[in-house]
Amino acid sequence: MKSNNPSSLYDALMYLQCEFVAERNRVNPGNITWQQFDILTVLRTGAFMPSQIGQRLGMRRSKVSKNLSTLRDLGYISQVPDAHDRRELETNLTQDGRDMLDIIDQQHKTLEEDARQVWSKDEQEEFATLANRLINKLRQERVAR
Repeated sequence: MKSNNPSSLYDALMYLQCEFVAERNRVNPGNITWQQFDILTVLRTGAFMPSQIGQRLGMRRSKVSKNLSTLRDLGYISQVPDAHDRRELETNLTQDGRDMLDIIDQQHKTLEEDARQVWSKDEQEEFATLANRLINKLRQERVAR
């Protein structure tokens, strides 16, 4: 239920999410979708099968496949049959994909700089700890579905 108190947790989370979405739209040089950005971010940590990507992001196989096809056409990913199961495609970032994520990362530095101006060192560490706890909870719930 929405609170009338503008400093409520509900409002803070809602407005923070809105600001993050606006920031994400601002720093998107490749005009990719959010789902495609999320897939590239997952692939930054290594190679994954489409089924693993879907599980990690809580996306249906059909959505993953459609987004991977677009990312492959854009040259941001490559796919090769898995050595153990030829029906699965091992999916990797290409250099173009890494370069595009690097550009986005540089633009995200502004967000970090803003946070450093607003919070003390202790507050930054506390925010990171609290945010990571919430991130882990949300991720676990999504993967369990």
